[in-house]
Order: sequence, then structure tokens, then C-alpha cells
Amino acid sequence: MGNFLKNLKYTPKIPTALGFILLLFIFFALFLGRKYDAIKIKNIDTLLPDFYSHISNFTISYLILAGIGYFWLMAGVTFKLIIAFSIVLVICNFSYELFISILNTPDIIDAYYGLAGTIVAYLFLHISYKYGFKPTIEQ
Repeated sequence: MGNFLKNLKYTPKIPTALGFILLLFIFFALFLGRKYDAIKIKNIDTLLPDFYSHISNFTISYLILAGIGYFWLMAGVTFKLIIAFSIVLVICNFSYELFISILNTPDIIDAYYGLAGTIVAYLFLHISYKYGFKPTIEQ
């Protein structure tokens, strides 16, 4: 683990690291809300019908982009690659939801939820990229 940390170009600032963990818990709780009434957001279906039917696309898209992108930022990957990965993730999400019926019922609403999860992750990564990392101190 020590060699891995030495190879990182950037270290997250404390608010960035805490924000990353907090958002992971929030999105994981949203995902678990599909099965457990105790953590469901009460009356969300009045505002967003079938919210918990589509939340998996939202959380999966968020977790993929935020998880990979966060570590890419620490490794010093250019932000253009994160932008490209975001676009690929959106294209894959819409392609899967519109054209592929393997283990899936095509549903455009699922694709929109995946788009929303990607946008939230992108915004987190963009703010983190601008303000949330500092160069790693070499020892």
C-alpha cells in the first residue's frame, strides 16, 4: 500500500475526502431504499413516480464515474479523460436502455436516471478537480 500512495500525484483535501465518503453513503442508502422501507425517502413517489424502480441506474452511474474518476484525479489523469469517460458512460447507458434487451426491459426513464447520476458524479469530480486536491508531498 505504501508504494501505491507514493505514486499518487495528488492527495484529496479533508473536505473532498469526507464529501466523497458522504456521497457514497448517500447513494448506497438510496440504492438500498429499493428493498428496505426504513431508509426509503417518504413520499418521494409523489414527486418522482417510480423513483425506486429507476434509482439503480442513478446510483450505478454515479458510483462508476465517481469511483473511477476520483482515483484518476489522485493519479493525475487529465480531466479531459474524465469528460470522455462521462460521455461514454451516458452513451452506454442510453444504448443499453434503448437497444439491448438482455437482462433488461428497455426503458428511457432508466436512461434519464443514469444520465442524472452521471451528471451528479461529474459535478462532484469537476469541483474536486478545481478545489479539492493538493499535490502529494514526496518523502
